[in-house]
Amino acid sequence: MARVLRKHINSRIRSSRHPLRSASTRSRSENNHLEKAFDRVPRDVIWYALRQHGVPEELIEWVRILYTSPKSRVQTAAGTSAEFPISAGVHQGSALSPLLFVVVMDTITKDLQKPAPWTLLYADDVMLASEDKSELESQVQTWSDRLAMFGLRLNVKKTEYLTTDSSEPGSIKINGTELTRTTTFKCLGSAIASDGSLDFETNSRVNAAWLKWRSAVRDI
Repeated sequence: MARVLRKHINSRIRSSRHPLRSASTRSRSENNHLEKAFDRVPRDVIWYALRQHGVPEELIEWVRILYTSPKSRVQTAAGTSAEFPISAGVHQGSALSPLLFVVVMDTITKDLQKPAPWTLLYADDVMLASEDKSELESQVQTWSDRLAMFGLRLNVKKTEYLTTDSSEPGSIKINGTELTRTTTFKCLGSAIASDGSLDFETNSRVNAAWLKWRSAVRDI
């Protein structure tokens, strides 16, 4: 059922997409991580987001049926807990859940997004970029506030700041907390370095290939 709904909903959303223009330069970027994002999405926000993407009510109703009175249990070495209701979040392990989360993220941040590469979204990872430090700080705070409005939370401990200006001191702050400054981070599977070099990216890919090759040899 979840796979069938994912196929139909994805088809409707794709038919209404608009292409984005891309830019080619950036000097400061910031990599956001959401805290337990898939567990925090309010159900009414899911229905709202699907409607905003033009999904027919009949499909939305089928999704609502999947989320009618969900319950869960916790299993430990000491035993299994009693059932308890789940009132928020998307289902763990469901083929439909990633799509629902992406639809929600796109809907609640639509007016904040900028053309690539200034805003990059992938599941619960967000990268924001700007040529101005204070502007980037303002953007990050705005995103944090917007996410909080819909029950989501920015994981400040995992959010990093990167700049190509090596002489620039410090970092930026979010909710009064200074973000960790880094010289490299990964976004959409690729490594981004503050000096613009590809050394870190190349080494990462070589190491990944080596680990896979070694694993394959062991299985022979």
